[in-house]
Amino acid sequence: PMTTVADLRTPPHASMEALGANSERNAAASVERRKREKQSERSRTGVTAETDVETASSPMDVRKMLTWCVAVYFFIMTAFIVPIACVSTFLLLTPLLIMSRPLFLRLENRLCQFVNDHWVAASAFCGLQVVEYGDDVGEISDSRVLFLANHLGLVDHFVIMNSLHNKGRVPGSWMWVIYNIWKYTPLGVMWTSHGNFFVNGGPNKREKLLETFRKHLSDYFWSWNYGWVVMYPEGSRLFMIRDSAARFAEKNGLAPLRHCAYPRTGAAHAVMEVCAPSSEDPSVARSGGGAPIEYIIDATLGYPKGCVADIGSALMGEWPLETSKIGLHFKIHKVKPEWADEEKLKDFLYEKYKEKDDLLDKYYRTGEFPGEKRTVQLSTWTIMASQAFWSALYYAHYSLWIAPLCSAALSSITAFLF
Repeated sequence: PMTTVADLRTPPHASMEALGANSERNAAASVERRKREKQSERSRTGVTAETDVETASSPMDVRKMLTWCVAVYFFIMTAFIVPIACVSTFLLLTPLLIMSRPLFLRLENRLCQFVNDHWVAASAFCGLQVVEYGDDVGEISDSRVLFLANHLGLVDHFVIMNSLHNKGRVPGSWMWVIYNIWKYTPLGVMWTSHGNFFVNGGPNKREKLLETFRKHLSDYFWSWNYGWVVMYPEGSRLFMIRDSAARFAEKNGLAPLRHCAYPRTGAAHAVMEVCAPSSEDPSVARSGGGAPIEYIIDATLGYPKGCVADIGSALMGEWPLETSKIGLHFKIHKVKPEWADEEKLKDFLYEKYKEKDDLLDKYYRTGEFPGEKRTVQLSTWTIMASQAFWSALYYAHYSLWIAPLCSAALSSITAFLF
């Protein structure tokens, strides 16, 4: 094509800029024209921009408000209503210890089962889905067991309770070993009434604490007919002990672990000292108290991609990576009498935790543990029945003694002040 004088006077990039500017002006004019048309239409129909925003956000706001209300309900039920009703009922049942211990234990275990059902209901509201892998622990639900799990977050408790809620008598007759931060809360009082054991850290308290735990096992494990002992042998949640765990591994010449920590074996060894099979008669525990602990279950919890859920967010149904599926891998080991020796138990557990670290690495990469896969199914009836049970039980206690006691106390305070 022929080059004109205008082309010679105007550099090529200047004409392109002019063309771009014209295009932008035309686009802006078009947007402005559409905006005026839309505003004109709204004026005719009586709809405003604010109404549009409210209409769009209203369903989301309602859902969030409902979620928040139900979350508050479960928090109050879990932290106050259930513990108060449970402990009050436990105290009413204690005379049965003298009249009929088997009846007392049957009722107390059923009460504990209902507590677990409430936690399962809370986990169902949060949307928690537990997928089990590996050995089927339901097959040994009637046996005595030491259950060891890695500890990643507070949601771990819900995962374990969710998984084991349908494993026979387990949720009614287990003994938890729990960090004593919870001891002086309503939950702690409830757990104490069931016979759970509280631990606190510090090497200077270790021997005294373990001696107390051994005595607790000897005094209560058989007389109260416990089945499983549940603990987190790492000592605390991984993010809290990662640095100290690395120093521990280095100090003891152990290969560093990436996704878990080597267990502190003191409490597990105390269980073996008291409850492991006797080397002379494997059908009797070393302490002579009764039938021994027969199995150790190595439980490995894994969160998708290693993103551990925060308890507050989970309660609102907000999960990392938009998924609430948590993996739980089980491996059952037959207890050996030689594990009453702490060094032999330590060698065994350290080896298992190296394997656990590899399991977690695979899970974080692939989203799957090896072995058979089973999704834990929850019963709507169980969820609804547990809420009705605890609401009715608390109301009964409130009517019988809580309200009269509070009224009398308030009257006394008022009379004293005025």
